[in-house]
Amino acid sequence: MSIGLISVLLVVFLVIMLCMGQPLSWSLGAVAMVICLLQFDTLGPISSFVNRIFDMAQSSTLMAVPLFVMMASLLQRSGVAEALFRAAYIWAGGLRGGLAIGTIFANIIMAAMVGVVGAEIVTLGMIALPQMLKNKYDKTLSLGTLAAGGGLATLIPPSVVFIVYGMTASVSVAQLFTAGILPGLILAFGYISYIVLHCKRHPEAAPLPPEELRRMSFVAKLKVLKELILPFLITFGVLGSIYFGVATPNEAAGVGVVLVLITTIVTKTFSRKMFWESCMETVKVSCMLSWIFFGAQTVIGAYTLTGGTQFVRELILNLNLGVWGTLILINIIWIFLGCFLDWMGILFLTIPIFLPVIQAFDLNPIWFGVLYCMNMQVSYLTPPFAPSSFYMKSITPDDITIMQIYKATMPFLLITISVLILITFWHSLPLYLLK
Repeated sequence: MSIGLISVLLVVFLVIMLCMGQPLSWSLGAVAMVICLLQFDTLGPISSFVNRIFDMAQSSTLMAVPLFVMMASLLQRSGVAEALFRAAYIWAGGLRGGLAIGTIFANIIMAAMVGVVGAEIVTLGMIALPQMLKNKYDKTLSLGTLAAGGGLATLIPPSVVFIVYGMTASVSVAQLFTAGILPGLILAFGYISYIVLHCKRHPEAAPLPPEELRRMSFVAKLKVLKELILPFLITFGVLGSIYFGVATPNEAAGVGVVLVLITTIVTKTFSRKMFWESCMETVKVSCMLSWIFFGAQTVIGAYTLTGGTQFVRELILNLNLGVWGTLILINIIWIFLGCFLDWMGILFLTIPIFLPVIQAFDLNPIWFGVLYCMNMQVSYLTPPFAPSSFYMKSITPDDITIMQIYKATMPFLLITISVLILITFWHSLPLYLLK
């Protein structure tokens, strides 16, 4: 059977499995077995994938993933997020739309601590959304701000997405972290600019804050900054240990867990129950991610064995689209896949294929990692999958529908796509801090 037909059947079969509601990991593993049966009439090659999976499971880089999940789980229960949001709101609260602006600032700092999108959206959403609704903020603005702002953890280090990409592409995770800073801040600035302009054009969307907050003195605001000491210590401990060469990314994740544990003790929120719940949540999430790793490695191994990756690489290059046309095609494929798959499935399915293509054009794999993460930020907001919308739905009142959340994220989605276009055509921007 030709590799072209196998490629088509692979996509069709995977879509059918997912539409049937099958877990992604099992769907990927089933597709790998179908490929082997179609091409080799035997499942014998499957045994060779065991070594591939075993080698990946031994990667020390993967240790950072459960540790950052542990950090996120502990922070959800530590009270740090509440203090962070309160301080950000007070500093931005004198402006119309200050609650929404403060939420974006809180998301930036939270992202620099945990690197896990779901944890950030749920944690800050449970704190900020009731405050916004209580202060008569427009639901659309509130929901969109929280769903989009939480996705900043995809770009702002220490991003778990960068860690897994770095492992897959065999590039420096520390350099990926550095390259993600400017695009992440530009995206956050875009969100804040939209909030300010929207509130200026539609004052009813965000009533002015209480007069006592608007009249709060600068000295009083400075006193509030003490609530940011612990979050900044955690951020400095994690990122500082990486950038100063004290620790690798996975070791820095361990530093972060220790610092968060110390924080829970200082804030007197530590208990055996909360620690046990955090550990169990970490085990569940890590096991889920591990099965996706294994399933993806299996289907990639099967497809590579049949010559699939070489086929797709030559197919893209033979289209003679040039560097810009090829990049536009890759972005379109990622955006389409983002409507139906999560970031990890997309990464394992496409990076082994696309990376040789961009290297053939002599493009930087670090920049390509940022481009991938920008696309995954888009995928978090793109229906029907839109993970950010479903995270938001899990914490919203019953009268808020998923369609309302989809609608609320559309302006932020357009901003994200605009920054994606910027990163696509301005290659040196993410690499500026690496110089």
